[in-house]
Amino acid sequence: MMIIPNGHTGQDEPPYSDCDPREEHDKAKALTPVSKADQRAMEGMPIHGRSSNSMLWRNIVSALRVPQWSKNLLIFAPVSVTRSFDAQTVFDAATAFVAFCLAASATYVVNDLVDREADRNHHHKRYRVFASGQMSPPAGFALIAALGMAAALLATRLPWQFGVALLLYVAGSLAYSLVLKRMLAIDVVTIACLYVLRIVAGDEAIGAQFDGIDSSNWILGFCCLFFLSLALVKRCSDLSAIRAEVDGRMAGRSYRTEDFPVLMAFSAASAMASIAILMRYIDSKTVTESYRNPDTLWLVVPVIVFWLLRMILLANRGKIREDPVVFTFKDRKSQICTLAVALIAFAAV
Repeated sequence: MMIIPNGHTGQDEPPYSDCDPREEHDKAKALTPVSKADQRAMEGMPIHGRSSNSMLWRNIVSALRVPQWSKNLLIFAPVSVTRSFDAQTVFDAATAFVAFCLAASATYVVNDLVDREADRNHHHKRYRVFASGQMSPPAGFALIAALGMAAALLATRLPWQFGVALLLYVAGSLAYSLVLKRMLAIDVVTIACLYVLRIVAGDEAIGAQFDGIDSSNWILGFCCLFFLSLALVKRCSDLSAIRAEVDGRMAGRSYRTEDFPVLMAFSAASAMASIAILMRYIDSKTVTESYRNPDTLWLVVPVIVFWLLRMILLANRGKIREDPVVFTFKDRKSQICTLAVALIAFAAV
């Protein structure tokens, strides 16, 4: 006989209320549809479900740091400067871009494997796939080998000078990840050099004979100081974020909070020096003879000055939490500045 508790009626009870609770659970479970993956699991068979595969690919994409690939768009800079937009040149530059992305991702994986213990104590980096244990070190080594071979294969399709530039980039990136990033001042100089290497590699990939341009020294000088300023912007932003901490030290770096004013001043000085070189380039004989409306290019100067000043101020406030170039592709005002520079350059042609 079914016993009805006080204040309830029999109609309020579930269909199997007169059964043992475990029996109720079994009967309810029997009425629930069973997926193929659950059937395979109950039968002791391996699961090859869509979710496990998607998780694997998600971890691989995370390990590759795909958003960082935006920095390799600098490879296309020589195409823009020389205005060589024929199909073969663009294809060679695109091949170099993919090769650099694969090689860069291999160095990112190396860095994450080396730093996985330290990353576990970091408030953001602990979510990286190796620090969180979502991918094992052997899987990381296999990924490094695959990326390296793919990058090398693509490099063989381009001039050997590009291969040399790519090797220098990989060597520099590994040296930075393993040693140089912990050395005072050398780290930011290395980052700036790695940026410039991307541009040099792009030039070698398309065989543009960048060294044949009269103002090439001005272009490379601009890039060195411009990207040094951005590397310092990132360090300043990192230091600004830890000002309130007791020891005032950056984890894994050689900087302290008292270094902030010096780095900020050096970043601003490098930025303004790069602008001076840019103005010298705009006034060079190469530009005045190559563009129909060379004076239009002077409009680029205030746009870049605004962008650099804004980046420095955001760094002072600790608002730039990632690579400044990657930040540029995500930030709305930076996107507008980039579009403005492109339109001005197009109008000058």
